[in-house]
Amino acid sequence: MYLDSGGVIVVKNKNLSRAIAGCGAGLISAAVGMTAARPVHSFAYVFAGEMFGVDRVTHVIGYTGVAAALTISVGIDPTSMFAAQMVTPVQNVIATMNGLVPTTGNLTTANVPFAQFDFESVLLHEMGHSMGLDHINLASESGLVGGDREYTATTDGANDAFDLDDGADNVIGSADDMRGDDVNLNYFRIADNNPFATNLGVVDSTTYSRDIANLPVGDNFSANADRAVGGLLGFGSTEGVMQQGTFNGEAQRTLGADDVAGFLYARAGLDSIAGTADDYTWNLTFAGLDATADIVIDFDNAQTGFAVSQSGGSFLSADDAVITSNSIFFNSTAPWFFNPTPVPFEFSPTTGILMLGGLFGVERFGRKWMKKKKARKV
Repeated sequence: MYLDSGGVIVVKNKNLSRAIAGCGAGLISAAVGMTAARPVHSFAYVFAGEMFGVDRVTHVIGYTGVAAALTISVGIDPTSMFAAQMVTPVQNVIATMNGLVPTTGNLTTANVPFAQFDFESVLLHEMGHSMGLDHINLASESGLVGGDREYTATTDGANDAFDLDDGADNVIGSADDMRGDDVNLNYFRIADNNPFATNLGVVDSTTYSRDIANLPVGDNFSANADRAVGGLLGFGSTEGVMQQGTFNGEAQRTLGADDVAGFLYARAGLDSIAGTADDYTWNLTFAGLDATADIVIDFDNAQTGFAVSQSGGSFLSADDAVITSNSIFFNSTAPWFFNPTPVPFEFSPTTGILMLGGLFGVERFGRKWMKKKKARKV
């Protein structure tokens, strides 16, 4: 199955204009197509879901199921609009991804003008899709509207309808939500179901689970790293990069704990056990203006109304998939801000300032897959 992002849809919500556009995850070529889903600390994987299995873990391009130190090239299409302006933000995202530093306070105003969207922040989200992660919330691909999209990522269960109850705390996506027969796709840390704590420790199937039977006593459902849930748990101005949506005038240029956990869980290999013979690592490199790189970034308005990651993939095992190709597209009509400031070579967890939602709005991202050059909605 493949989600077609379509164009930009404007939804009025009080004083906010929310522009919902395409962005996102992957495809499976080969003999069969695949959908998307989610695993751990509170993270999710593309290609997991009802059609291809809720336990599917997606691995980066180049992984074959055996131990490896992978190098993945990232290039900018030399014919793209804004090719020169993209260079510094792309290099920044590469450095952030390679660092795998879990941070709090990653929602800031930084140097982003109020009426613009931060290209670097959106690219970081898209790069997460390109490396196997999916949305941790139901997001626009669910077909839901407004705040209902912030519930934790799930299938719609046997009744083919999402069951949504935000519980006694009235915070959507938190641990007391009641979700009926919806099947959880968002992995959580078994010890505390806290998607914000940066003391990750060992990340594999012994410490994280998708099965809500393994939740801590008193929890009803897997919590996702939404900013409102962060506030509830004492982690203000913090949100997982793979939570769908970004406000104008806002920067989110560092990874959350759940994002890092998702990458580390996949790197535990086919057996999902860290420290065994099938573990792998990866390192992103900047290929410059190169349309033949493993991941190619381009402005192409025919591909998306805002931003989208398109990935091809194949099966590695009954529960594992691997990305085989990837491109990231942006729409040139959005008011983009290109950060001109390189990030430090090394950085530590940051604390930021909460950006209150402006009148201009928030972009919502979807996902897009392709199969034999065709696309359709999930």
